[in-house]
Amino acid sequence: MTPELAAILIFGNLVLFLTLGVPVAFALLSVSLIWSLILQGTLILQILPATIYETATTEIYIAAPLFILMAVALEKSGIGALLYEAIYKWTGGIPGGLAIGTVVAATLVAAMTGIGGTAVLVLGILAVPEMIRRGYDVRLAIGGLPPSGALGILIPPTVVGVLLGGFTGIPIGSLFFGGAVPGVLIALLFCLYILVRCALNPALAPAIPKDERPSLLEKLRTTRSIILPLGLIVLVLGVIWTGTATPTEASGIGAFGTLALGIARGSLRWKQLKEVMTSAATVSVMVMTLLIGGAIFSRLLQFSGSARLIADLMIGLEVGPMAMLLIFVVVTTILGMFIDGAAIVFIVSPIMMPIVQMLGIDPVWFGVILMISIAAGYVTPPFGMNLFYLRGIIAQTKDEPGCERLATVTMTDIWMACLPYVVLIYVVIGLVIAFPELATWLPQKLR
Repeated sequence: MTPELAAILIFGNLVLFLTLGVPVAFALLSVSLIWSLILQGTLILQILPATIYETATTEIYIAAPLFILMAVALEKSGIGALLYEAIYKWTGGIPGGLAIGTVVAATLVAAMTGIGGTAVLVLGILAVPEMIRRGYDVRLAIGGLPPSGALGILIPPTVVGVLLGGFTGIPIGSLFFGGAVPGVLIALLFCLYILVRCALNPALAPAIPKDERPSLLEKLRTTRSIILPLGLIVLVLGVIWTGTATPTEASGIGAFGTLALGIARGSLRWKQLKEVMTSAATVSVMVMTLLIGGAIFSRLLQFSGSARLIADLMIGLEVGPMAMLLIFVVVTTILGMFIDGAAIVFIVSPIMMPIVQMLGIDPVWFGVILMISIAAGYVTPPFGMNLFYLRGIIAQTKDEPGCERLATVTMTDIWMACLPYVVLIYVVIGLVIAFPELATWLPQKLR
């Protein structure tokens, strides 16, 4: 069978399974097994167990379950809610302050957890009803949360960064700090957008009346409760930055520290600890299944000649590195409309990395652009996950007192509310392509 026909049949089979609703991990495993048997015969059955064992026991992948444990523990211990409460007290007195505070809190929660949708689930029930009751425009109230939550893909520690680094060989520390500057820049642009809109039309987001604003003592008391969680994040990143610990070791520090913090605060009792362990194990098994499926699929693309064929075709376009990166962004964006970010890493990496190497593209630069594109996919229809998380939260809160306006919100309203923020994400992608230093400066300092 020629590589051309093999590539068409393999990807056609994968698209068919995904269209039929087969989970991505099992679609990758099934396609890999079927076509490996067709192309290599039963000999492949001797190779697959070794691939599975090698992937499952790779040291760097230990970081992913530990960062997931850290994320779930932060969510269950209520630290995200405390964070929003602190930011709400400091920002509520300015027009659009609650919306800006929601963006900042969602960005910080996303950074703490390293997962794209956690901040929407943690803060949605707190932030959206509060803004609606305060007379905020509905689209302004709901628009900033899903895109800000997606920044967990970028701002370290990020689970997708661990998976991408482990799968491609790009240093994980470099991906962590390479994504930090674009992530913070996107969050700042979100805040600036809200400030400008509210300055032009203050009626969109009334400030909290002076007699209802918290005192300085209340602000400081609330802020004190989040010092330790933020300090833990700084510690995790600091030991990676200084080289004191590897990302895998740092993930262990983060997971242990989060559990210890929750237990000390009394917010993680036996029942909550059981929920944390169960949720973390469930997500970790899903991620490891994806990892194994992605590794076997990568092997299939290599020995079938499909990866080399596609790489040669793309290089044959005779475009420069920047144009090639734009093509990668388009491909990732289209995939992000339909499947999860981790799955995108395992599908596109075996194809894109050889092209990156052949064209001499900085792998960290490529990795950061890929992560930003994946983050955009979390808020890109038709199946952007954060859009559906917010839809579920609105369904839960629309019957609460003062939230009646949420009853008429549709998926189209949610998408239109998020659209300006998605545009800003792509503006930053353009800036990172035009000015690679935005992605490479911090990693170079790290080295």
